[in-house]
Amino acid sequence: MSLDIQRPEATPARRAESELADREATRPGPLFRPDVDIAENADEVIVWADLPGVSTERLRVGLEDGVLSIDGETEPESASLGTPVYAEYRSGAFQRRFTLSERIDPSRIRATLRDGVLELRLPKAERHRSRRIEVTA
Repeated sequence: MSLDIQRPEATPARRAESELADREATRPGPLFRPDVDIAENADEVIVWADLPGVSTERLRVGLEDGVLSIDGETEPESASLGTPVYAEYRSGAFQRRFTLSERIDPSRIRATLRDGVLELRLPKAERHRSRRIEVTA
């Protein structure tokens, strides 16, 4: 895989995430770091992020200063369901950051959320796409 998305441990965004984890939260509830899968083909990089329980209304995907951010919150639990006796699933907020290289065309990034999985399609800039050169004889 090329360095269209830098490895999380090497990016300024990852260091910022670590610093955020050490700080006191400004809102109640846990903050989760969603698991992601990343694939690359000749035209784009594709990122899938697991965001269980997050709706499109509570999801924010942004790009600022070359840092792609994913922020989401699960729906608050309904008190009408009763008092939890035992619960393994915790609701809270999701947050993840990636530093993008100049090889990505930021104006064409697309995002879709389906069945708790966010899919981000990060098209490569035209000048960085691989292409086949025809040879004539």
